[in-house]
Amino acid sequence: MAKNPRVQPTLAEAHDVQSVWQTIPDFKMGDVSLNDFAAAISAADAFAKQHANNAVNRTGLKANRDDRVRQLSELVTRFRSVIRGTYGPDSPVYEQTGGTRSSSRRSPKRQAGAAPATSTPAAPATAAATDAPAAPHA
Repeated sequence: MAKNPRVQPTLAEAHDVQSVWQTIPDFKMGDVSLNDFAAAISAADAFAKQHANNAVNRTGLKANRDDRVRQLSELVTRFRSVIRGTYGPDSPVYEQTGGTRSSSRRSPKRQAGAAPATSTPAAPATAAATDAPAAPHA
């Protein structure tokens, strides 16, 4: 988990996950239901707003906000993992939750420095093939 949570992007991702989860209301992640997830979003959002408005008490609020956002980020990641496992890595539902479908991923590029393998080995260089005379060995 990141040391400093990204508050706004995590909240945006959580709202995306919530909208997908609302289409599957009976879906649960272990003991976490849609209502629990909505409560986690509300708590994280409330702390984020309170943190933005209070300059004096920021130390305690920031710690609470960061804890809630980390918890929410873990739930988002867990939800995506469960959706990927349930519906598959190439499903539209997985893409709706913010995941990248396997068919949308770019294939790896071949390295520029790698030479293609040949079926015949290169002939070794001989002293007769070079213009310089062979040096005597001592």
